[in-house]
Amino acid sequence: MFPAPRQRWVDALASPEADIRAIKHETLIIHGRDDKVIPLNNSLTLHHWISRSQLHVFGQCGHWAQIEHNRRFNQLVSDFLTES
Repeated sequence: MFPAPRQRWVDALASPEADIRAIKHETLIIHGRDDKVIPLNNSLTLHHWISRSQLHVFGQCGHWAQIEHNRRFNQLVSDFLTES
């Protein structure tokens, strides 16, 4: 995702695929469609790997969905936590 040497530090923080696939809890994944830092495909992969996940993609949104769409983001998270 990042040019060397930064990627190695990201890799050190990453969870193995098997651990992610083993998540059994309801999971909310939020992504900005226009994110230039983390590709949308990463969230699509997580959504595919986590069987009880929901994915919400904000249009006209970059990397900071919680700032760029703060009211809608907060409502989405609040609703998720209330329902879970």
